Amino acid sequence: MNIELTLFGGLVVVVMLFGIARLLRMPAELAGLLAAGLPLFAYVVALFRAWPGLDVVAIHIAVFGIAAFVLAVLSRYRAKQTRMHWVPKALVAFFLLLVVVNAGFLYVSTKGLPPVLARALLPGTGGQTPHTGFSGTTRHGEAAAKAIGADLSRQHRNQMLGWEVRVEGLRMPSVGRNAVTVFADDQEGRPLAGLAGEWRVGKPGTEPASIPLQATAAGQYEAGLDFPIAGLWLVELRLGEYRQSWEIQVP
Repeated sequence: MNIELTLFGGLVVVVMLFGIARLLRMPAELAGLLAAGLPLFAYVVALFRAWPGLDVVAIHIAVFGIAAFVLAVLSRYRAKQTRMHWVPKALVAFFLLLVVVNAGFLYVSTKGLPPVLARALLPGTGGQTPHTGFSGTTRHGEAAAKAIGADLSRQHRNQMLGWEVRVEGLRMPSVGRNAVTVFADDQEGRPLAGLAGEWRVGKPGTEPASIPLQATAAGQYEAGLDFPIAGLWLVELRLGEYRQSWEIQVP
């Protein structure tokens, strides 16, 4: 479902329906109710095909309702041929501003900032257009519950092991090959030798690559992690029964 089409197209339909209703000499209140109600009914029916999210639905309801309210107020004062007091003017201006702000927030949350505004408002872009789109909310379904459970189980397993694991080389990563060293000691502080391990490295949403760890000394393991491009990378350390993951931002 195209949000821009349903929002701005529906707004045009509200204005057209209100104008038609007034031409048929309907009262302003009834014309406003009809102008907002019919597009909202059509939008609710369309929701059965694709659910865009409760926030998007709420903005559609607010925009259609506010537009019909503003048209009804203006129509009543025009019919009376009286000068509008500053209080209704301020109220109408507030609701119009609310419509514009809501539509702007909806556009930015789904499409990101327009490139011109992104370059002007966001610092450190280096003349490039950054991606500012919202990636979406976390799904609170069965998959999310399994992921949370797996993470808690991993933390509990690491605590039960009692190992002291330190990683050097990931604090300030760079594009290209990065030498990373892992130091592992047991509960008594003795180096853990002879462990099999690997790094799993990948971008979000892609299959991670496996990079084996090489033992270079007692309790010391090394590997070279390649980050071909800048951006967010997911890395996971697997050393024996130990598991730990990080989100790495490569500048």
